[in-house]
Amino acid sequence: MSALHTPLFALLLTLASYRGAWWLYDKSGRQPLLHPFLVAMIPVIAVLLWLGIPYREYLAGTAVLQFFLGPATVALAWPLYRQLSTLRSIWLQVLVAIAIGAPLAAGLAIGLAALYGAPLDVIGSLAPKSITTPIALEVSRFTGGHAALAAGAVAITGIVGVLAAPLVFRLLRVTDDRIRGIALGLVAHAIGTARAFEYSERAGAYSSLALGLTGLLTALALPWLWPWIAGWL
Repeated sequence: MSALHTPLFALLLTLASYRGAWWLYDKSGRQPLLHPFLVAMIPVIAVLLWLGIPYREYLAGTAVLQFFLGPATVALAWPLYRQLSTLRSIWLQVLVAIAIGAPLAAGLAIGLAALYGAPLDVIGSLAPKSITTPIALEVSRFTGGHAALAAGAVAITGIVGVLAAPLVFRLLRVTDDRIRGIALGLVAHAIGTARAFEYSERAGAYSSLALGLTGLLTALALPWLWPWIAGWL
């Protein structure tokens, strides 16, 4: 086996691409269009195509990074714990925002896809677009979607959310980091949460909370409602 077709190469390629993307992001003054999640994909894709490495082989080589996604997500509870004193005073407003925002995010995806005549399996793949990838993949199984399409929709949603957030916050004059965090976590899941931590630890903590609650609500409600939604479509 060539050294280029080993898990170590896939791991080093991913880490080097991401580190380089972060360097460029910092040098640019953290321009949204140069977000590391977006830029880091470019050299990875280019190298895989150039060397003829199958994506499935690359994915297997980065399994260790995928494994640590779980512990990393759990670790988001720590900054949230540090913000409990401020959360206690607005917990009801947060729950109301999630209760309205989560169904709205899924409903808009379903409605727009149906409006443009998308097949039911495509609609089922797009419905969980605003929740983090591991949960979205499980939900897409219940909605008859395709895992690859669901993962792609989640990634695109996160990227668009991160790119649009600064403009939206500016237009609406949103300066409260709690609101910024909730908006990013609700709409742009883990990618948005990473962006929220760039604003402040408080924004990141509230984004983590929104990410978790949105994922939980969607995972519980969407599979249960899907037979009715599919029948209506």
